[in-house]
Amino acid sequence: GVTASGTVQMPAGHVVQVARTYVASSSHISTSSTSLAASGIQCSLTPKFSNSLILVDFSTTVSHSNSGDQLRGAMYEKVGSASISAMSGAGAYHLVYSNGVQYQPTVFSSSYTATSTDTLMFEPYFKNHTQAVAVYLVHASASYSLTVTEVAQ
Repeated sequence: GVTASGTVQMPAGHVVQVARTYVASSSHISTSSTSLAASGIQCSLTPKFSNSLILVDFSTTVSHSNSGDQLRGAMYEKVGSASISAMSGAGAYHLVYSNGVQYQPTVFSSSYTATSTDTLMFEPYFKNHTQAVAVYLVHASASYSLTVTEVAQ
């Protein structure tokens, strides 16, 4: 909405904008690292308001791990020109644990409260928590999306 003074104000809870990175048929996105590694999947949004709630949602139709593996992930953020870092309060989400070969959809979400209108960039990081062998955040031919939504406060 617009106030009498001409400034724009959105009612609390209203979606201000949405940005999305989507790939319909991906190649493997994998790592053998036991430390969190960048996925290369990125989505950016420049908030319209400096106090907005930012919702971050990642999903893929197929993740893959082998027997004894633990696929873990965390959402990282970059604010303006700062270095990318793990989102505050977000640990490594337990995405897939398998006692055998495991293929499954994977979803995880995070939230952030904007403190400025600097551009925000988000990227899932992931690792094999148990051993230095390949785990797949996204399996070949699977789709994935990273969606960032700004919600007025």
